[in-house]
Amino acid sequence: MKFIITIHTTTDWHLTHRIKGHSNIQLNKKGRQEAKELARKLRKFNISRIICSDLQRSKQTAEIINSKLNVPLHPEKNLRECSFGKLEGMTRKEVIVKYGKSIIKDWEDQYKAYDFRSFGGEFRDDVLARHIKVLQRYSIFNPEDKAILLVGHGRGLSTLLAELGNPPTLKRGEYQIIEY
Repeated sequence: MKFIITIHTTTDWHLTHRIKGHSNIQLNKKGRQEAKELARKLRKFNISRIICSDLQRSKQTAEIINSKLNVPLHPEKNLRECSFGKLEGMTRKEVIVKYGKSIIKDWEDQYKAYDFRSFGGEFRDDVLARHIKVLQRYSIFNPEDKAILLVGHGRGLSTLLAELGNPPTLKRGEYQIIEY
């Protein structure tokens, strides 16, 4: 089964380097334009459906892409970003000032061994399990000659890509094709 993986586009919180996690932030003007450009790139693929995180930034990206593709779109809670708990809304600098430099190892690790449970957030393996469930669920229902577009978030999708042996280097406005 072919999946095309992409990350939602830009929000105002990207510009101020705020931790997003499960916070429900909308795209900004730049993000909406980036999503339109991404839609143009993705039109060449035989995409049968779009599965997106149910968070606004991902859902809006998917809706803009779907304005060009016109396929079924399914919001999926399991594609949410890693929860960072009480760190959400803060900048990295604010987190380090408040909680110390020891958090840097979890922050810098985008996909191997991060753990934000002590802040009310999530553990890497739980984030991965959610994302794998999405692949398992939707790969069953899709014809072999078509692809499913997944629109999610940076840390969650990096974790998934790395686990499947793909480079976890996806950036906004880019996509990766994987077989599952």
